[in-house]
Amino acid sequence: MTKQEVLNLIGEFSWNFGQEFFIETDRGNFVYSDPEYGGDNTLRPFNGDLKQYLKETNADYVRDKGVHRIGDYCGKGVIFGDEVDVRDII
Repeated sequence: MTKQEVLNLIGEFSWNFGQEFFIETDRGNFVYSDPEYGGDNTLRPFNGDLKQYLKETNADYVRDKGVHRIGDYCGKGVIFGDEVDVRDII
């Protein structure tokens, strides 16, 4: 996927009551580290579902934050983590 394709994905956002949001899309899942909550504005893929994310982060639950386009919620300036295999559109 290109960076623009990732930004255009529609996802279900779940907040972990910290700095991260788990994002579930039909093209893969992501974790967003939100700077408004002390995060570093990065978006990285997550190889697993919400249940696996909860287990990995030792969280009991998350808060549903609705369905959003990734680019609208995270902003176009979001930093793609090293693990994200996207190409910038030229």
